[in-house]
Amino acid sequence: MADVKTEYPKRFYASYDTSSPEPHPILGWYDTWGLSSTANVPPASSMVAISAEDWNNVSFRACAGKAVQAGKIIDYTPASENTPSS
Repeated sequence: MADVKTEYPKRFYASYDTSSPEPHPILGWYDTWGLSSTANVPPASSMVAISAEDWNNVSFRACAGKAVQAGKIIDYTPASENTPSS
């Protein structure tokens, strides 16, 4: 088994839904070095690395309000699904 620090050199990552159009919704946040297993974690190459400063900012990792566009995490507010019908 390879070393987690080799497989995930940046430590902190965000996974996102590549099957949706951009901006891609964030699916999960990972502190890969703190996990007992990375068996269910996407490869680092398919996630966006985040800084320790952003990781430690709880509001940055809030459940909503972020997405991935052009390989970068952006502020994002999804369109309301409750749009009035005509």
